[in-house]
Amino acid sequence: MSLQATVTVNPPSNGAGIYMASANFTVDLEGVIDKRAGDWGDAGSVTWNIVFTPAAGLRTRILSVAGDFLMWTPLPIVGGSSAGALFALASTGPGGSVNGSLIADNTFLYVQVASDGQPSRAAYDRDVHVGGLLEADNTLVVKVAVFLNNTGTALHCEPTMTIQYQFA
Repeated sequence: MSLQATVTVNPPSNGAGIYMASANFTVDLEGVIDKRAGDWGDAGSVTWNIVFTPAAGLRTRILSVAGDFLMWTPLPIVGGSSAGALFALASTGPGGSVNGSLIADNTFLYVQVASDGQPSRAAYDRDVHVGGLLEADNTLVVKVAVFLNNTGTALHCEPTMTIQYQFA
């Protein structure tokens, strides 16, 4: 599943200014059987691309992001079952890292929650200006994933965010 949203702002010709926008995404996601060593249950993910449209020659920098990530099972689950979900914001830069192992240079926000049937909520308010410079395509990747899902049902996931950004 993929959805593309476009934010259009007409900045001054010098790109000056800080802009703000909000978004909410929803998905019911169960995943498929996870066959990776050491994992169990189902895993899956969905991404959406927010494409910014700065003036020619400018790039988008995400300065800060605030909001919450909600997850719950819409159906009752068997006692003892559980699941995890994550929400991430990234550029379209290459995965992995040139600076270290087991990290991702292109991902500047990562939030996880887990549930044994009760709703889960993780609030966040982060300054991400250091890692928030998007690639020349000015695309912000919004990702939601579920993992270790042995509930037998899809998880309802909702990341909500307000972002501050600038064109430079």
